[in-house]
Amino acid sequence: MSKPTSTAMNIAVYGAGSTGCYLAAELLLAKQNVTLICRERIKQTIVDNGGIAISDYHGANHCVMPTNIITDLTSSAPSASKPTSFDLVFVTLKCHQVDSNYLDLLNITHANSSIIFMQNGLGSFDDAAQHLPHRECYQGITPFNVLQLPNGRFHKGTEGSFMWPNTHQTTRIAAAMNSYNLSSTLVDDMAAVIDGKLLLNLNNALNVICDLPIQTQLKQRPLRLLLAQAMQEWLDICHKTQRPLRQFTKVAPKWLPFILRLPNGLFNIVAKSMLAIDPDARSSMWEDIQAKRLTEIDYLNGAVVKLGAQCNIATPVNELIYQTIKQLEQGEKVNINDLTTRLTVPKKKI
Repeated sequence: MSKPTSTAMNIAVYGAGSTGCYLAAELLLAKQNVTLICRERIKQTIVDNGGIAISDYHGANHCVMPTNIITDLTSSAPSASKPTSFDLVFVTLKCHQVDSNYLDLLNITHANSSIIFMQNGLGSFDDAAQHLPHRECYQGITPFNVLQLPNGRFHKGTEGSFMWPNTHQTTRIAAAMNSYNLSSTLVDDMAAVIDGKLLLNLNNALNVICDLPIQTQLKQRPLRLLLAQAMQEWLDICHKTQRPLRQFTKVAPKWLPFILRLPNGLFNIVAKSMLAIDPDARSSMWEDIQAKRLTEIDYLNGAVVKLGAQCNIATPVNELIYQTIKQLEQGEKVNINDLTTRLTVPKKKI
């Protein structure tokens, strides 16, 4: 791997797990000056496998070794490769981990630094500016699924590219990525992007509960009916509160529940080109439950329930999904059939 140019920004990927490693690898492939800040087990995985290995559903495969990996920001040992601060930090923590890491983010940045929070869902970014004075704080998202596979490979299973706010720093990075046939998308209205992505992320929890690959899950109409109603609840909230939604599929967001409710034969025809999905792709929340980690359910379906209560819109499906994931987090056994039998899904006119 050739070294980044001397004029490259000093970039950190903070809290690098599956998504963070994929992001770091693409930045490194674009010859950016990137430092990983991660747990020791992630570093060991990278070292043991000769670099960060990434792949995608198109069959692409790359492996790149970071120059700098930091696992302990409190260490007093001198390190020539450890910079005192970063110009740009991508925060790839889970939503519920953000609040406890503001001090670290202050310590590794300077007054002209930008910090981009790469969390899906609602709520985790609300207090960032308050806790990070004199820093430019933004939101970005990863609109595709990344799962860690054996041998330290991080696999992109669905379509999409990293989405960032349009700033002078992200403009430089996007140009570099494009020159190496890597993709990122710059947007001016991140709120619409976050809300639009939440519509799709409402499936994350259902994917956990049914314990099937996403593609297999979507072929089963009873599961699609649950997802359709969960989405309709969020669409009703957005309509009432006048929240615009970014479109991520081939059809407008308002039509997704209608398409999901179609009989299997029609759905398979209509939905074929909506979203490219790896046959083995699962949600990142599924990975969290398998690893017995807390999930981001409070910021996804839980956020829909909270906002629904605030604007007097009933959210029974999202409430049931939320409570079921809480059971799984406690180690309880659940069955997807319990959801389909406990809840009568009303038919909605689109």
